[in-house]
Amino acid sequence: MLRSTQPRQGSSANHILGINLDGEKLLVVYGSPNGMVYERLAVPTPEDASFAAVVELIMLQADKLLTLTQAQRLPLPDRVAVAISGNLDFESGVVLSAEDFPEWKQEPVRSQLSVRFNLPVTVEQKANAGALAEYYFGAGQKAHDFVFISLDPVVRVGILTTGQLYRNSSGTAGQLGKLPLSEEGPAGFGRPGSLTGFASARGMRELAQMRFPDHWNSDIDLFQMITDANAGDPYAQEVFAEAGAQLGNGLVVLTYLLQPEMIIVGFPGCLLGDVLIKPAQDTLSQAARLDEAQLPKIIPSPLCTRLQALEALAPAVHQFHQLQP
Repeated sequence: MLRSTQPRQGSSANHILGINLDGEKLLVVYGSPNGMVYERLAVPTPEDASFAAVVELIMLQADKLLTLTQAQRLPLPDRVAVAISGNLDFESGVVLSAEDFPEWKQEPVRSQLSVRFNLPVTVEQKANAGALAEYYFGAGQKAHDFVFISLDPVVRVGILTTGQLYRNSSGTAGQLGKLPLSEEGPAGFGRPGSLTGFASARGMRELAQMRFPDHWNSDIDLFQMITDANAGDPYAQEVFAEAGAQLGNGLVVLTYLLQPEMIIVGFPGCLLGDVLIKPAQDTLSQAARLDEAQLPKIIPSPLCTRLQALEALAPAVHQFHQLQP
C-alpha cells in the first residue's frame, strides 16, 4: 500500500484521498481542497459485504488509484476523507448502522482507516457530505441556509445553515426517507411505501417495474431510464413524475419546519431536471398551501455528474476551511 510515513504537523490537506461509499458502489478519488479531481476509480460494492471485506476493498482500490497518481508524479495524499451512508457518530467516526449495510453494527470506520493508511481521516455522513460539496462548490455558495437531498442509496437530507451542518447526538438526523407515504409501494433500501421507496435510485427502479412490468427488463439500468425519460419516453416520464410528486409530499413537513431558501436535489435526480423537479415543486406548492414567497425553490444540483467525487473530498475540504484563520 502506497502511503506517507507520518502526516506533517499542521498539514493543510493539500492532497486528499477521497472515498465515497454506500451499499451499491465505492468511489475512490484523488483531489485537492479547491475541488480539483485528478483521478478516480469506481467499483460495485459486494452485496451484504461485511465491514472487514469493505475495508479490504477500499485498500485495494486506493492502492490502484495511488499507483496511477504516482505514475503522474503526484504527491502522496496527506489526508483521507470519507463520505459514507448510514447513521454516523461524527465525534467517534463510528457507523452505528446502515440500511444498505444490514450486517454493520458499531463499525469503527475512522480508526480502522487511520491505522491502515497511517493518515488523518475525516468521516462524514453521505448526505452531509453532499451539502458541504454544494456549500463550497455548488448552488449553496451564496445561500444562507439550504437543504441537500441525497437520493442514493436512500433518501436523506443534509441541513446547512450559516456554514454549519445540523447534527444530533445519535447520528440519525436527516432520515427523511423513512417517512411513510403509502400502505404499499416500492421499498428500495427502506420500507415499502416510504419516501425512500418512491424516490431513491433503487426505489425508482422498483417503481418502474411495478407500474410497467412489460416495458423494461427486470435488470433495467436507472441511467437508461433517465436517458429514456429525457428523450421523451412517456413510460419513463410517468415513473419519474410519480417519484417527483412523492418527493414533493415528503418535503412538506421539512418546509414548514425549516423554511430553507432552497432544496438541492442530488445525484442521480439532478440528471432528470424538470422531469423530476417540476412534479416535486408543484406537489409541494399544492400540499403546503403556502405563499410562493414562503416556498423553497427546488433545484437540481449544478454539480451533478461531479457531485459524487466532490462528496468524497468534502469532509476534508470542510476541515481545511475550518482551520483557516
